Amino acid sequence: MDTDLRAVVVGVGHLGRHHARLMQQVPGVELVGVVDPDSARAAGVAEPLGVEVFTSVEQVPDDVRVASVAVPTSLHHAITCPLLRRGVHVLVEKPMAVTLAEAAEMRALADERGLVLQVGHVERFNPALRALSDLDLVPRFIEAHRLAPFNYRTLDVSVVMDLMIHDIDIVLQLAGSPLARLEAVGSRVLGRQVDIANARLHFENGCVANVTASRVSFEPLRRTRVFSDEGFVSLDFATRRAFVVTRAEGFDLGSLDAAAAAHVQPKDSFKEFVAQGLLDAREIDMDATNPLLDELTAFVGAVRGETGAGVSAAEGMRAMEVALQIGDAIAAHRWT
Repeated sequence: MDTDLRAVVVGVGHLGRHHARLMQQVPGVELVGVVDPDSARAAGVAEPLGVEVFTSVEQVPDDVRVASVAVPTSLHHAITCPLLRRGVHVLVEKPMAVTLAEAAEMRALADERGLVLQVGHVERFNPALRALSDLDLVPRFIEAHRLAPFNYRTLDVSVVMDLMIHDIDIVLQLAGSPLARLEAVGSRVLGRQVDIANARLHFENGCVANVTASRVSFEPLRRTRVFSDEGFVSLDFATRRAFVVTRAEGFDLGSLDAAAAAHVQPKDSFKEFVAQGLLDAREIDMDATNPLLDELTAFVGAVRGETGAGVSAAEGMRAMEVALQIGDAIAAHRWT
């Protein structure tokens, strides 16, 4: 029987403490400790879990084989590279690094040593998105909104790298085509980095995506809608609900009963089409899952040689590259 993989979590701030708690629940893993330069904070996470406290990656035992890195983005490269050189498989939070050069070095190190390096794009494991992958829809237009209140914890990066990169990764996966061009605009509002941004992505197959991200909103919103020739899907990543509307067999705009149509209010038109069997509308039933636990489990599965989900270093770099292009487009926009 395979022995448990010994693991550590590096960085136990707001997100990292959840990594530590859930890593202990991943089958085939023994969490041996948490790493954080703030020993008091680390102890507060480690003691309830019954694991050790380390204040630097140099203190991590040599028999550790798996690490989840949830430190600030500016430290991803400095923390991940030493772990990879020691033969540790790494899951690093998004965005993968500050620059593509840093990300490329991380990826090269992992490849040279035959190690798994994955990037923590946790929305890939949201059941709303997983439900969409089961549908036979070819996206023509994608609209994504990710809005959040102001957050002091993420001021070291722009909203593009902080929030929009989630939807960039999702859109790149859904479009299934190389990016042809993009336009973007954004602005600082409260911080020193861009706090609100909008990008329009054009793909070679004709698909277009309109992506908006803000961290100066009163109400949070994480919603994506995907439109195709066959119908459309509305995904709510916060509530993890998905609604699908598709044309029924024999659908024709002129086939709605004329007498009934005369009395249908615009807001009820979809309901009338459904009532007459011309449209199929349903909510996708999704099990209550924990996307972060699923992500950690998939990462450990990849370390064990299993094929399946998980965002590779190449995919993490692809999302980064588009995010940086959006940042450049925002910086180049001329205000008069």
